[in-house]
Amino acid sequence: MKREVLRVEQVFAPPYLSGFNIAVYAGELDALIGIDYIGMDYLFSVLQYNSPVHYGRVFYNGIRVNDQNGMLCRSNKISIVTKKSTLIDSLSVAENLFVVRNGYRKFYVSYRLIESQTRQVLDPLHFSVDPGAAAGKLSPCEKTILELAKAWVSGVQLVILGNISTFLTAEEVDRVVAVIRILVSRGMAFLYVCNHHQEAFHYCDRCFLMKKGRIVKCLEKEQMNDAIMERYSYAFTSWVHTEQHQKLYESQSVQDKEGFFCRFGSFSFSIKQGETVVLLDSDSRIINSLFAAMQDPWSFPEAQLRVDGKPWKRGNRQYVLIPSHPTTTLLFQQLPVLDNICFTLDGKIRNFWLNDRKRNAVAQDLYPVFGDVLYAPSLYELDDGVLYDIVYQRVLLQHPSFVCVMQPLASADMMMRLHLLEYFDAFRRKGVTVCILAFALSDSLEVANRLLVIKDGKIDREYNRSDFSSYPGISGSRPL
Repeated sequence: MKREVLRVEQVFAPPYLSGFNIAVYAGELDALIGIDYIGMDYLFSVLQYNSPVHYGRVFYNGIRVNDQNGMLCRSNKISIVTKKSTLIDSLSVAENLFVVRNGYRKFYVSYRLIESQTRQVLDPLHFSVDPGAAAGKLSPCEKTILELAKAWVSGVQLVILGNISTFLTAEEVDRVVAVIRILVSRGMAFLYVCNHHQEAFHYCDRCFLMKKGRIVKCLEKEQMNDAIMERYSYAFTSWVHTEQHQKLYESQSVQDKEGFFCRFGSFSFSIKQGETVVLLDSDSRIINSLFAAMQDPWSFPEAQLRVDGKPWKRGNRQYVLIPSHPTTTLLFQQLPVLDNICFTLDGKIRNFWLNDRKRNAVAQDLYPVFGDVLYAPSLYELDDGVLYDIVYQRVLLQHPSFVCVMQPLASADMMMRLHLLEYFDAFRRKGVTVCILAFALSDSLEVANRLLVIKDGKIDREYNRSDFSSYPGISGSRPL
């Protein structure tokens, strides 16, 4: 008989959760897909910290820990593994595993003992690392595995994995899942949170679909297929199949002139004007350094960059670099929405900030996109959809010749990805050369002319749009 680790019954917590139900059993790796991601963060808070609910019950290990009448005044033994590590970088691997945890009561630390215990824990997981090494020197993949080991040592019964494919490569995710399978065989339960059903189907035993704060479907292993998912992603699949969208990416619409050229040591590639190319770094060796070289070329003298045949110049507004989380790095929270959108327009329109008539004309053009939000005095309390609109509308107004985007779709739910892909269609119509840097494809192929797969710091394979269906990895939310 299965042992129930977590059960959530009819939990209401407006406006986040609306009749949420889920049951997770020991010895299982289940997936939770956020179709629109509404309520996901608050769900994590309810499960781990027993945040208040208006109605419903939450059981963990058979004990009622939360309901509408109150909750336990302590957190549950549930670990959440995300890009932001809970490890202390200045402490060693052994110290993070055994010293920094609840229940450690010793006054003196025997390093010989905890390092020996560390090897006993990590060796069965096929994870080799120096117990005395500082945690801050580990790679993101190694930190993730160490957090899983720490959860096992701490007696955690449920681990929630939050979008690990957004900061780990496909090979690293395979490595982490291999460790998870070992821990699953020991009776631990895992909830794999992601935004792509192909990813969930590939790794997990069951799959829960979450929409508008509730579970709309639970798929067993034999039910995991693309036909069922189309019922819940009709808006997405119908858009990518439209003739207007597909014609944008026909090869004959790409010019023969050089749009972008990069030589980074022994690594080099080029993009034609108006072309969209995805660089998939399967082992995470090159694209972070490449993006950093574009931001600060003086720190990377080995990098040779050209746009439209001309040498790269730092600060040139004909180039736009969009990092992986642009809403937190490119926007100014205290500035009005209109000022954030028009932040770079002074390079296109002379005396823009001194001429109210020009600003009002731009605002009139943007009003159909933003509505009354356009005149908000700050960005505080605006949702992510509006913030992404601000970022990409700013880029469109800037009229760049080259745009480089790091992981543009990785953390977005299905509906948000559809919205962002429409901006890439807009870049295409304007003839902008686009380079997408990615660890995981996340539907990037929907707006690409070519795919370049990087391995061991060099281009291993190249796919044209007509050959995308032969790519063996997880390509996105639908089969190509």
